[in-house]
Amino acid sequence: MKYPFQITVSAFAAVVLATHSFAQDTPPDFQGRYIAAISDGDMRAFAYIDGDLGVPRGPDALNMIPLPLNTNPTVAAIEVPNTVINPVYSIAHSPDGSTIFVVETHTQREEGDRTIMDLQPGTMLRAVDVSDPTAPRVIDSIDVGVAPQGVSVSPDGSTLVIATKAAPEPLVFVSWQDGQFGDVQRFDLGEIAPMPELPDQGLLPHHAEWHPTADVIAVTLQLRGQVRFFQVARSEDGRVTDLSVWGNPVTTSKWPMSGKFSRDGRFFVTNDLQWGPDVRGFYLNAPPSQLTSIELAPLDAEAPRHFVVGGVSLPRHAESIAFSNAGDLIATVNIGQTWPGGDAVEATLSTVSLVEFDPEFGQQTVLGSWEFEGDLPEGVAFDASDSFIAFGVFEYAGPEPRASDLQIWEVVTSEDGTRGLSDTGYRIPTGPGAHSLVVVN
Repeated sequence: MKYPFQITVSAFAAVVLATHSFAQDTPPDFQGRYIAAISDGDMRAFAYIDGDLGVPRGPDALNMIPLPLNTNPTVAAIEVPNTVINPVYSIAHSPDGSTIFVVETHTQREEGDRTIMDLQPGTMLRAVDVSDPTAPRVIDSIDVGVAPQGVSVSPDGSTLVIATKAAPEPLVFVSWQDGQFGDVQRFDLGEIAPMPELPDQGLLPHHAEWHPTADVIAVTLQLRGQVRFFQVARSEDGRVTDLSVWGNPVTTSKWPMSGKFSRDGRFFVTNDLQWGPDVRGFYLNAPPSQLTSIELAPLDAEAPRHFVVGGVSLPRHAESIAFSNAGDLIATVNIGQTWPGGDAVEATLSTVSLVEFDPEFGQQTVLGSWEFEGDLPEGVAFDASDSFIAFGVFEYAGPEPRASDLQIWEVVTSEDGTRGLSDTGYRIPTGPGAHSLVVVN
């Protein structure tokens, strides 16, 4: 699968508008203001398996797709360093949608880099003004510490939280005001006992996610198989001054890659990939993934306690998760066993899954999983109407340079009222290595 389309970026702040010439039928009525997707041109998908980065494919980029879609999608691209080697959430947006934030978990590939181990840990968080989606521009950057794993924005848009690998204070808060980064505050994870048998002693987070309505964050510790919740304290001027443990730690299934709050914040759902040092190949032969529902204590509880209330099994490597705007559906994109040769586990195609979520009790029901061609799919989001989803495909089989794009699927309802997914066949070519995305309504 290859499209006659290429994005070229000549300088860090240069923007190029490109319209591919691949004719498509009437575009889906995908609603919202824009889709923002990042792409990583530093490596081939199977570098995860054999370590070989392959031939450089082009610059890392932020790809902006204004909505509504048309028969010849227009993509505005700006060079912004990023990497697919992260927990998917290295892109976020301000509440008003005027700014995109991107963290650089690893620096861009340098001349002479040949293997995935040659890539160096990144430290930067960047802000991109997208008030005009057709003309994105980088407006600020700041050092947030070693290997930022993702970024999440507070409900009021004034503060960003980043989980890093910068021990002993890996949780980083950065203020944001008037188009500029401000104070940087760093915190530890509270009283937490080291686990010497784990590579990081179980002391470093993998993802931090802000509650949708309160100054509360959820932090996943993937090697411990655990989520911890914290309350954020602020000064009168809004500066983060303290971080305190809120309620009990919660044990999920194995390796909670990340997680998302339900729309009302009453539940937190993790995507548990079952990876670990006791898995042959660490992740190569991991069993099927699982979603875990955690019911949070009331925000005003004097003695808060959180409880696991549900879970479902999904195809292998369900790295990406998104709630619908109505809060009653979850979509996941699952890498499966798409790599060639040598594995004890039978090879499978990539899949996209749809899960029904009960907003009152946190229960989940898998509605189905649908196969598609494409390697290393990452990032997923619903459109404003919850009638469609978009997700990234890092690459397709074929000669170099391999194609990359965003796929658009429709949420359909059968005669018996059961919902499912159907491929619209509509594709949005991007820079090489599309992976993480957001849809802004």
